Amino acid sequence: MPEDKTEAALMRMSRLFRRASRGETETPEAREMRANRRLRKSGSEVGRSGPSVNFATQRPRDPLFYWRQNNMPFQFDDPQQMAKMRAYCRLVYASHPIVGSCVDIYSKYPLLGMKMSCKDERLTDFYTQHFLEEEGLNYNKFMVDIGREYWTVGEAWPLGTFNEPLGVWDDEELLNPDDVEVQPSPFLRDPRFLIRLPTEMRELIRTRQPAWEFQKLMEAYPELTYYADDNALMPVSNILLRQLKFEADTFNKRGVPLLYRAMRSLMQEEMLNAAVDSVADRLYTPLILAKLGASASDLGTNVPWIPTQDDLADFEEAVDLALAGDFRIIMTHFGVDMEPVLGKEDVPDLSPDFERIEGRILQTFGLSKTMLAGASSGETYAADALNRDLVTQMLTNYQQLLNRHYRQRALVVAEAQEHFDYEERAGKRYVKMEEILEIDEETGEERIVEQPKLLIPDLQFRTMSLQDEAAQTEFFEALREAGVPISMRTRLHNVQIDFDDEIEKSRDEAVEMAVAEQETRKAIYIALKDKGLPIPQDLRSDFEPRALPPAQDPNAMPTAPLRIPLLGMDPVASQPTLAPTMQDLQGTPADGGVAQPGGVPEPVDADQGGGGDSRPDESDEMRGDMPKQSTKSPYTPIGDVTGLFQNAERMRHLANQHKPKVTVTAKPDPKPEGEEPEEIQLPEAVQRKEPIGLYGGPRHVGMRRHVTEEEINKELQV
Repeated sequence: MPEDKTEAALMRMSRLFRRASRGETETPEAREMRANRRLRKSGSEVGRSGPSVNFATQRPRDPLFYWRQNNMPFQFDDPQQMAKMRAYCRLVYASHPIVGSCVDIYSKYPLLGMKMSCKDERLTDFYTQHFLEEEGLNYNKFMVDIGREYWTVGEAWPLGTFNEPLGVWDDEELLNPDDVEVQPSPFLRDPRFLIRLPTEMRELIRTRQPAWEFQKLMEAYPELTYYADDNALMPVSNILLRQLKFEADTFNKRGVPLLYRAMRSLMQEEMLNAAVDSVADRLYTPLILAKLGASASDLGTNVPWIPTQDDLADFEEAVDLALAGDFRIIMTHFGVDMEPVLGKEDVPDLSPDFERIEGRILQTFGLSKTMLAGASSGETYAADALNRDLVTQMLTNYQQLLNRHYRQRALVVAEAQEHFDYEERAGKRYVKMEEILEIDEETGEERIVEQPKLLIPDLQFRTMSLQDEAAQTEFFEALREAGVPISMRTRLHNVQIDFDDEIEKSRDEAVEMAVAEQETRKAIYIALKDKGLPIPQDLRSDFEPRALPPAQDPNAMPTAPLRIPLLGMDPVASQPTLAPTMQDLQGTPADGGVAQPGGVPEPVDADQGGGGDSRPDESDEMRGDMPKQSTKSPYTPIGDVTGLFQNAERMRHLANQHKPKVTVTAKPDPKPEGEEPEEIQLPEAVQRKEPIGLYGGPRHVGMRRHVTEEEINKELQV
């Protein structure tokens, strides 16, 4: 017996040596399963009479054993597992009907009724055109894409491109979360973001083809050459790149997909689908067993009939022809027995299992069949009140998340365009100031400074309420009739009607109807007058011309009676000269013009100073204090490119004064083969790992505190 154990140990060692020589490594799951088998084997050896049930059913007491055994990702801090999880979630969204519909509902339904409102209508038009219109950032579509990423993979990464000369956002796009790395900082409130350059840009830098694109890229952003490697990560400003994550794990730096809650249910559904596919495949292509021949008792003789190979070939050909033809019949002898071996079973009824899994998937999003399809027998809509409140809360929080993202983008534009908040006192506008805590980077001294408060429109959504809107409207009307002061704007909040637009349209319609009515009465008066028919008195009083004495005319201005000049009695100087005299024609013009032959002075161009004497000298002094049109109005429309350029000019000037531009040179070309490569000295900006160039933040951010309050108030009065 000891010799057998020694031989088994030697064989086991030889197997391990062969595996090690081939470079095979054992996974933790395989080691755990091997230990489990040894445990069951040792348990059976304890009781020689039979196996031990306790040890035979022993399983690891590890809560994560199921996830490891089924190769399902669960380590949220592992980038590879997270990338695998996100890829699976994208596949489920694209292929699963329920998951795709739920994600679309959560992405589009909260965006209903999206609009902007502000106390200054010019700002409302400006930001509506910049953010919501198709010519601008087109947030009506872009926020749908953000929602799809947010609810599918658990986080969205919008990256904006800011135009410094114009002071607006040029574009905003979504980055792949697999190309972004988050580095928390113990000193900063927000983490640092690092990204890989897009594949097309890395390929352009490596190959330098096309040459003109590479040249343009190096002239504009030479620092990108230091991040052309596949594993090189480039820091990005938190102002340009923002993270919108689903915080399923409080202590995780990355977002966790909401679909992870339905991971096991989705896997079980795939197993049920595989079982149904297997049964359906066997029913469609069953395995048929055919027996040829007959025994002696079946034939009633002493000799059985055993078919030859020719008989088998003929029968096989007949079966093939019958299965290939539309009209199937086999003419043969009685010594044939055919029956299906695989395919006898029917498709099992797995509806309860699928309904259970469908309910769990819907519960992942807080939905239920009753909320989507209505109550059936034995169910009530009120039973889903908790689910309804949960969905309302989730969608409301998502609306607040989108609102915060919009505010961060809009505040950058507002500071560049100098859109400052104001208050009105005695018909004049005065800027509002706010206090901030500033820390000196050199000395570390903390001080409180004042800066103008920014003003941006509020982004409003439709109120998230899954209740019956008809019942809610009736409730509001009942409260209004009972005397509760509910405004018309509140009663029309969830209705697709713009209250301000409807007021303006109603006013225009009333004016048009009044004008049309008076035009009709005037046409009647003219027609009756032309045909000599009697005209009613009201038409005569309205349209017949009549002269009123000056005393009765309310619009007549009191004038002094005109004095008739007396020829020979009045002084000669008061009488205007009706025609120039010969002395006037031959003399030199008084305004300095050159006398022409014939005595006619040369006309003087008004643009060159002529005609300036026609205005009194004191008029310029009187006009000096009058308000003039400002060239830096803080509410210039976005379509006016010149106005935008002038609007952001002061902020660019302040940014250039306080934050000098960082210059970075391109990486030098590598030395040819055979020569020792020189040590490349990285620029200081690259060594500090700070966002610069294309992915650096707008330089004007934080510069508004250098604008004086007097300058802003002067512009507001204009």
